[in-house]
Amino acid sequence: MISRLAGVVSGTLTLLAVVAATTAKGYLSTIGEFCFVVAVSAVAMFVAHFWSHLLAIRLTKGVDRRAILHEAVSSSARLVPAVVLLVVAPLADLVVGSMEVAVTAAMVALTVALFAYTWVGTRAFMWSLGTAAVGLLMTVFKVVV
Repeated sequence: MISRLAGVVSGTLTLLAVVAATTAKGYLSTIGEFCFVVAVSAVAMFVAHFWSHLLAIRLTKGVDRRAILHEAVSSSARLVPAVVLLVVAPLADLVVGSMEVAVTAAMVALTVALFAYTWVGTRAFMWSLGTAAVGLLMTVFKVVV
């Protein structure tokens, strides 16, 4: 559970940083480009986490099918934040007709989801609030820069 929670938190914050960096200066012009960047980033995070942990297991214990399956499931937590962004941003773009507003709305929705997931996973309100504050900071970077 803790490993999955850490995966969702790190995946969310990393994706929020990628989104802030790629959209703040207008590097992306369509919602399709945005979705492509989010999907590729999420898959890259999954592969990097999966491979690095599998390598660490290989160096310490040995790898079997059970270890591969366990790491694949554990690493898949990094894909959850991408799903939120890939659902909310296109829907918001359809409603408001502005990619900037849609991406910002998706970032806020992901931050709210991050707070809720962290609170449910830890029952630590202040830690959950702090985690959400970091997510909100990424959104502020996107809007201000």
